[in-house]
Amino acid sequence: MALGYKKILVGIDGSKGSEQALFDALNIAKRNDAHLDVLWVLDMNSLEYGNAGITLDGERIYKEEQECEKYINDLKQHLIEEGLPENKIAVHLRFGNPKTVIVEDFQPEYQNDLIIVGETGKNFFKRIIVGSVASYIMRTAKCDVMIAKAPEKILSKEIDIDLKDIDAE
Repeated sequence: MALGYKKILVGIDGSKGSEQALFDALNIAKRNDAHLDVLWVLDMNSLEYGNAGITLDGERIYKEEQECEKYINDLKQHLIEEGLPENKIAVHLRFGNPKTVIVEDFQPEYQNDLIIVGETGKNFFKRIIVGSVASYIMRTAKCDVMIAKAPEKILSKEIDIDLKDIDAE
């Protein structure tokens, strides 16, 4: 069923949830003959060596940027292979806080009428302290928002990982 979306934004971060969001965005874009913006926001505050609180140097940041650029360009090629016309896809890499970049910068600039993001990839304690990007977008976006849920078997695996993280803390 086509809902009339013409400009779809999907936020990705390499997680299973964002993979599902991309899959859903691809299908909706194809059904609606819509343009798809694929956005990865590199959060510089979360890029540090392990959990030591030591921020990355310029060379490491550059390497992260290059890896993300390659990843999103590979995604674009995959989307084309899946049947979305090349002129209907744009990939973007931005720096900053994903919450604010998506809602306050990117969506108003590109006039997207649907934002799709995956469920949070954070464990329980990180969600309490930092909050989830998905929940922030749901509360503040000026357009429709869809939260892509990962398949059940992936969710139970993530729950197991969250429990191991809790045990380790």
